[in-house]
Amino acid sequence: MSQLVLWRHARTDHNDEGRLQGSLDIPLDDDGRAQAAAAAARIVAHVGDHARVVSSPLSRASASADELSRLLGVETQVDEAFTQRPYGVWEGRTWDEVRERWPEDFERRHRGLEPRIDGWGASADVAARVGEGLRRWYDPETPTVVVSHGSAIQLGVLNLVGLDTESRVFGKIPHGAWHVLTLSDSGAWHVDAFALGAD
Repeated sequence: MSQLVLWRHARTDHNDEGRLQGSLDIPLDDDGRAQAAAAAARIVAHVGDHARVVSSPLSRASASADELSRLLGVETQVDEAFTQRPYGVWEGRTWDEVRERWPEDFERRHRGLEPRIDGWGASADVAARVGEGLRRWYDPETPTVVVSHGSAIQLGVLNLVGLDTESRVFGKIPHGAWHVLTLSDSGAWHVDAFALGAD
């Protein structure tokens, strides 16, 4: 049975500073590149030396993916379906700044609800986009590693397994970690492993 591996990109300096990135194209820093290289080696040990690698177009994801592609001897394929949700006017801000300027929307977000801010990517739209991309890239013969972002992965998994976008059953996936999903003969998706490789 083939596997679908969903890998969250390595850390950036914005992650270290607690800044929301969303659609901002923030590159990996030196520590992030080292984290990506270490995680890539662990993924190869898990999936073997024959797999496809697909990435979000944002450079923090594609640079992480390229570390894995180099080890596998393949080219990273890029698909817009796996880009991060936009965080609108919150992009580039810390959670402390968000809480100070948008207290009601901050509370809504931390209860798992949608904030009512300009430019926010609706969970239903992101889940449908990522879920469609995952179904399209799944190959029953060859493992596929998709390198994406925290919210995108969370919502894509919920879409595959048929759960509401407000569900928190899977929690958050750490940077550099990955989930493993399989598709059963019945057509049901299963989360076989959660947050592998987490530090």
